[in-house]
Amino acid sequence: MQSANKPATTSSHTIPNDVLLDIIRILFNNRLHWQVEGINEQEGTLLVQISQQQSNPKHQKAIQNIIGILGDYNYYVKGTPQDEAIDY
Repeated sequence: MQSANKPATTSSHTIPNDVLLDIIRILFNNRLHWQVEGINEQEGTLLVQISQQQSNPKHQKAIQNIIGILGDYNYYVKGTPQDEAIDY
């Protein structure tokens, strides 16, 4: 008899301290397994490894939400590439 569970996929994400609580809330609410791989005190970030079941749509949506938050935060902090070309 084969197990219905497919192997977990892991991915690493750099999480700024500013959005850490939001990301942890998503991880806990969706019962994702995660661990801290490293801390960068100068940048104020954590490197977090997240394991998800590919067959679980709730896990996939949670990872998409995390990536969305990180993308929005990056856009908020750094702006667009066109913003860098503008001389204020």
